[in-house]
Amino acid sequence: MSKVAPKSLRRHVWDLLGAPLRLALMDQKHLPRFGWTTLAEERIRAALPHCRGRLLDIGAGENQLVRRYGDGVGVDVFDFGGGALIVADSADLPFADASFDTVCLLACLNHIPYRRDVLGEARRLIRPDGRLVVTMISPLLGAIGHKIWWYGEDRRRGGMREGETPGLSTRQVVGLCRRAGFALEMHRRFVYLMNHLYVFRPLPPGPPGPDAAHGTPP
Repeated sequence: MSKVAPKSLRRHVWDLLGAPLRLALMDQKHLPRFGWTTLAEERIRAALPHCRGRLLDIGAGENQLVRRYGDGVGVDVFDFGGGALIVADSADLPFADASFDTVCLLACLNHIPYRRDVLGEARRLIRPDGRLVVTMISPLLGAIGHKIWWYGEDRRRGGMREGETPGLSTRQVVGLCRRAGFALEMHRRFVYLMNHLYVFRPLPPGPPGPDAAHGTPP
């Protein structure tokens, strides 16, 4: 596991005082100059302790997680800068079977229309003792956030597209991952209980269930 230095009490208090600005109203790129923690940093801090071995970050955005972790590759279908590998289809990645120890999907599974296909690809790429790490916001909070996050990544690429959703419930995330061949190992909340961190382990290969058809969003 990757170690993450805990926030100081002073940083916790300052982040809390600035919550309305840093979580909703201010462009995230400006937060560091005021000493506030960005949402991307919060997700990275939540995920890093569960990363090990070679890392694949799907929906990597600016590729911050891989750059921080130092061993792996980020992929995305849109170039946000940062050196992620740009692919035409995140459900068809140019890597060999079982080539990663950790696969991450941070705050992006809801933005992938064919989520089952992408999770199936993650299952192909992960090693038998690997881990799948997912962060997600709930549908209600995501809907509110996407109304007010004028600086959001979806705005930079032209807005929400068909098949995208503001967030996913725990039931949806766990169900999607279970059908793709993963079992929930850990679930906790972070950022004032508004975000969810899920850690899954791959199950041994077996026959797909009756609801495991690919190509249809939940």
